[in-house]
Order: sequence, then structure tokens, then C-alpha cells
Amino acid sequence: MKTIALLILLPGFFHSFAQENYLEYHRTFVRIDNDILSNDLNLASIRLDTIYATYPFIYAAHCIKALQICCASNDSVRAGKWLQKAFRQGVPLWVIRNNGLTSGVYDFTQTQEIILQYDSLHAVYRSSIRRDIAARIDSLLETDQQKTRRVNDGFFLFRHTLYGLSWLKNNKRQFALINGIIDQYGFPGERLIGLPSYYEDSAQAYKNIQLYGPSLTDHRTYVMLIHYYSTPRKDINDKLISNTIGGFLPPDQFGGLNDFMARYGKNKYGDYRYYNVWHKDPDRQHLSEISRRRNAVGLSDPAEQTRNEKINMARRKSNTANSAILLE
Repeated sequence: MKTIALLILLPGFFHSFAQENYLEYHRTFVRIDNDILSNDLNLASIRLDTIYATYPFIYAAHCIKALQICCASNDSVRAGKWLQKAFRQGVPLWVIRNNGLTSGVYDFTQTQEIILQYDSLHAVYRSSIRRDIAARIDSLLETDQQKTRRVNDGFFLFRHTLYGLSWLKNNKRQFALINGIIDQYGFPGERLIGLPSYYEDSAQAYKNIQLYGPSLTDHRTYVMLIHYYSTPRKDINDKLISNTIGGFLPPDQFGGLNDFMARYGKNKYGDYRYYNVWHKDPDRQHLSEISRRRNAVGLSDPAEQTRNEKINMARRKSNTANSAILLE
């Protein structure tokens, strides 16, 4: 299988990220989900201690998740360190204040001073990301969205001719620019360029977070690559997997991109396989292979993924997503 071979044949990448293997990081959060659903928050907290001590970069949503567990456990000591980490990773104060669980930090004496330090801790976050690259990605995404809207909603006679050809040409141009950034700096996702500015505006983001919960993520580059791989293209999986190992690309985005290659690549450039993140393999006999493939990059089993999807859907229907501990 192509991706597993990449994992085996890239010892240099493992060496480079020996102290920060984010495949194991994500596997740990899969285990934490099982702890949460079996109501073993103490074990979840112990696993989180290891994450905190091992990985200098922690995804914003995982900082929130850890803080939710602390508040649900009434663990004010751990809550203090995770609140500080959340601010250093770009989580806005309003998100903490408006979540049904993390708002509990206002009841802990140990976290009051940290709340007052929000501005300085947020400044640390801003200095840790490449805002110049973020601005470039934002500009590329704006163009991408304009051209995508024309393909989807423009005058129907032009959608698959003038607008479609322009969209395809733009996809290739933007891929070349993104690929250059990956080569020089790493994948331009949350670790490199931070969270979208969308989350800074509570008026804009509040309703979505109330509905879906505070799963703060960055999809800007991912969206553009999804569009690029909506037609047969040669992969850059060697770069993508090394960036997943290094914490620059989350495994669900790696899997999602490969789902598009498997669906639309038609074996033109390689024997691409599904990860069942976005598109699903129509042959259910492949589920055991998909499970091994997913585990190799730090994703949960398909059954666990389906379980979490059903739980998240039920939470949205009952309007409780913003008062429940986040799941992967």
C-alpha cells in the first residue's frame, strides 16, 4: 500500500521529528476519546499530562478539549496550565468564556491571574506564527473562493467552460505556490500560520461554535488542495506525510486529500487508497485495510469514527455541542 510504504521509507523524517512524532500524538487523542466515553477522566488527564510534556505545539482544539476535561473534573491545577497553553495557541478568550465547560475557569482562584494575562499570552501566539505566510494564504483563498463560487453559482453556460477552465488554471497556479511554501517552511496549516482570523470575531463565529462546539481548526490550505485534487493530479504524499509526522498537517486532512485522489485520480498517477475521512470506499470489504491505513497516520478506527459522528450529530440536534467535551 502506497502510504504505508511512505511511512516505512522515510527514516530521515522520523529522525527529524524524533521528539515530536505527531502520529503518536493523534493516537493518544483517539485513546482519550475512549476514556471520555467510558467516563475515565482521570486516565484522560494522565494521558494529557504526557501530551503537554512531550509536544511544544498542541492544536488549539486539543487545548480546549484538555481544559474541558479539567473543568469537568474540577481540576483547577491542571486547568491553569491548559488555560495558559490555550491562550498561547491562539484560543480567543471569548471562546473559553462562552463554552459550557471551560467557562468554569472563572470559578477557580488559580486561573484568575492567567485570565488577566490573556493579552500578553495572545501576543506570544501571534509572534509564534508566520503572519506573512498567513496573509499570502488568505489572499490565495479569497481568489479560490471567488472562482469556486462562479463555478457553482455563475451563469450556467459558463460554469463548465469559461469559469471552469479559469478555476482549473487557478488551482494549478495556487498549488505551485503552496508547494513552494511547503518545501521552504512546512505545510501552511495551524502550526505554521495559526488559526483563521474568523475565530477572533465572536459576532461572526459565535453561532457556528454554539452549534458545532469549539473545535477550532484551520482549513484554508486544505480547501485549496481539495479543489486541486478534484481532478487527476500527481500526489505529494511524501511531503504530506512528513508534515503530518511533524505536526504541520493533521491526519484527517492528510486522509481527506487522499480520499480525493482515490475518488478522482482514477489511477492515472498512482494506486491511491481511501482513508474514509471525506469520500468513502464503496467496497466494505476494504474496511480492515482502511482501519490499518488510518491507524498508520494517527486516525481512529472506522467504527470509532462512525460512533463519534453519530454522537456529534446528536449533540447538534439537542443543541448541547458547546457544553460537551470535544471528540475527534
